[in-house]
Amino acid sequence: MGKRAVRLVFRRALLIAALALALVACQMSREADADPDEFRLGQEFVIGGGQEAVFSGNDLSVRFSELLEDSRCPTTVECFWTGQARIAVIVQPTGRPSTTAYFNTNPAPGENVHTVRAGEYSVELKKLDPYPRTPDDPISFEDYRATLLVGR
Repeated sequence: MGKRAVRLVFRRALLIAALALALVACQMSREADADPDEFRLGQEFVIGGGQEAVFSGNDLSVRFSELLEDSRCPTTVECFWTGQARIAVIVQPTGRPSTTAYFNTNPAPGENVHTVRAGEYSVELKKLDPYPRTPDDPISFEDYRATLLVGR
C-alpha cells in the first residue's frame, strides 16, 4: 500500500472516530436533559409535558404525566364557551404510594380544580401554557408548560 492509500485510510478512520464521539456526546446531552429539575416548597416552578421535577429535599417527585383535554377557546376564535384544559400530574413521595392529581381549568362553579392534596403535600396548578391560538394548530404534549406550586 502506498503513502497516499495509507493517508486515505487514516483520514477515514479519524472521520469515523470523530463521528462516533459526536454521537456519544449527543446521547450524553440527551440523558442530561432528561434529568429532573429541582423545585422548592412554596415557590412556583414550571414543568413541561412528560417532564419530572424533584423537591430539593429529594423526598418528593412531581411529573406532568398527561394532557387529558384542551378544549379552551382559541384566541383567534369567538366561542360560546371558554372551554377547559385537564391535566394529570403524578405526585410521588419517596417510599409511599403515588397520587395522581387531576387539574381542571373549567371556570364553572364546582368544576374548576386548581389545588389537590397528595398525602401531606398540596399541589396547585397556577397556569397552563400555551393557550391555543387557532383551532387548526394543535399543540404537542411536550410543548405544554404547567406552572405548579407545592406546599405542605
